[in-house]
Amino acid sequence: MRILLALDESARAVDEAVKLAAERGSGLTALFVQDTTWHDYLGSDWLSGSNARGGYIEWAAEHDMREAAGLPELLREKTRGIDFELKVASGRVPEEILKELASGAYDLLVMAQPFRRGLEVLRDTAAGLIPKLPCSLYLVREQKD
Repeated sequence: MRILLALDESARAVDEAVKLAAERGSGLTALFVQDTTWHDYLGSDWLSGSNARGGYIEWAAEHDMREAAGLPELLREKTRGIDFELKVASGRVPEEILKELASGAYDLLVMAQPFRRGLEVLRDTAAGLIPKLPCSLYLVREQKD
């Protein structure tokens, strides 16, 4: 059995995926998707005559790269003793998750609910994925404060 963890800002989803992998003796792959769809959402700078859109897209990309840079060390600590792999992709988050799952290597997808990654903060990612999933889904609900 191999588990795919769709990474967002949820430490709880990471902990649950690691716990499941350890309990079941499963391999774990964590997928971090750099969302490249902000330009579709924000429209065009030529309408406003400013560089606001381009500046924001650049900031979002840099933020994603900084976030991705710290992941290997953080995850290496949490996954000690587990067959673990980190993958980074760029694109629309649900499409990249489905692409990775299409390999047929995974039996379970673990992700936070709500899922917060790029524009997916604004969408219900799990609802969009469920009818297309080739494996089981484990949603980790975020605790409310």
